[in-house]
Amino acid sequence: MLGLFFGGRKFQASFGNEWGNVELDAVLEEGHEWSAEVTSNPVEDGAPVSDHIIENPDKLKMRCFVTDAPLNASSSMTNFVNSIVGSLGEGSRAFDNRTQNAFDLLHELMKLKMEMTVYTKHRTYDSMILTNVTIPRSAADGEALEFTAEFMSIRKVATQIVDVPDGISSKKSAKAGGADGSTAKKAEPTKAGGKKQAETVKSSSTLSRIFQ
Repeated sequence: MLGLFFGGRKFQASFGNEWGNVELDAVLEEGHEWSAEVTSNPVEDGAPVSDHIIENPDKLKMRCFVTDAPLNASSSMTNFVNSIVGSLGEGSRAFDNRTQNAFDLLHELMKLKMEMTVYTKHRTYDSMILTNVTIPRSAADGEALEFTAEFMSIRKVATQIVDVPDGISSKKSAKAGGADGSTAKKAEPTKAGGKKQAETVKSSSTLSRIFQ
């Protein structure tokens, strides 16, 4: 009756991704948290109110119940299969490892840090991250697995390619030292020519007197 009351005949709460899916027999408690932060600074009259409100990621907390004998509408088929397997003398029933598989999968989903989809009766959450799992164990639980799972949504943004405004250009490639212009051409050292002696220029009149 727990499965029918909390889920319904045509619905089964679950969560997971391409790595694996955890199907729940019952959701004993379910908490949906939607919140927003509002600025504490004065807001100018006439300004858009939405500019001063930050929406927080969605949060979900579920207290879940999984057994080796599912409590959903197909439990009659489960009992039928188990009775056949038992009559054949098998050592275990067909669904004896269901709780262990759920236990192992919860551990793997926490370690993988992958986004997942959570299906609840009133809403389906996409892009959720499993942030916390608590599994208390007591003698009263028997073969059942009762645990609490907490989720938080992640936000995604898309990149956009825009044209570069006028006046902003890439670096011009240097004439030497790399195509991207990362290294400038080094100035070549100049050789010292030494100190030049001043040339003595004799006047034409002096030369004429010498050769007379």
